[in-house]
Amino acid sequence: MKKQACQHYIKGRIDYRLCTNNYQCENCEFDQYVNDQYAVHVSIKPVNVLDVEGFKIPHGFYLHPGHTWVKIEENAEVRVGIDDFALRLLGPIDNIYAPLLGKKVNQSSPDILLSRDKNEANAMLPISGVVTDVNLKLRDNGSLANKDPYSDGWILRIHADNLRGDLKQLMIGEETKKFFKKEINEVYRIIENESSIQLSADGGTLGYDIYGNLSGVSWERLIKRFLRSV
Repeated sequence: MKKQACQHYIKGRIDYRLCTNNYQCENCEFDQYVNDQYAVHVSIKPVNVLDVEGFKIPHGFYLHPGHTWVKIEENAEVRVGIDDFALRLLGPIDNIYAPLLGKKVNQSSPDILLSRDKNEANAMLPISGVVTDVNLKLRDNGSLANKDPYSDGWILRIHADNLRGDLKQLMIGEETKKFFKKEINEVYRIIENESSIQLSADGGTLGYDIYGNLSGVSWERLIKRFLRSV
């Protein structure tokens, strides 16, 4: 009997794996495991948020310097996404791709892929571990992350294998506030020195598509400076 690819590989959920059960999925323990992992994991919309000049991140979320966030859940599981700052910087995202279920990933590896038109960017993972869930909706509708970066726009879930150690490399609370202020000031500096846009006397308010409204500043420049993945 010729072996064929597992249905979950065909659906884009996992790396390549042969079907060893002749597609009798109802009798397959692996199929049950994957379906359990892909059961709906409700992401509750955060209520208390830290607001820094209009840029937001929920209280209790950890932040990576590459603008990816971590929300601790239970049993060493964490939820991961991209912060409000990066998504407003890059503007409406078309597609977001994450490592597949079961993949071993490392902190600061640039394994999240975002695309907008013909532009692509890699964002760094904020935590190490094994991928346990992926938000597949973002593959074809990345703008969900723009609309709701901290709940419906989550990207993946990871079973962390060094949670305490990895969290020491991340920011939270006052550290995040100071970091956001520094990043916002850098955006204003780039606009003033490298773009043809004229700022108002008070600096104005940064919008929801900073890249799309900049003239003279490349996508690559912003990715290298703020996502720090190049």
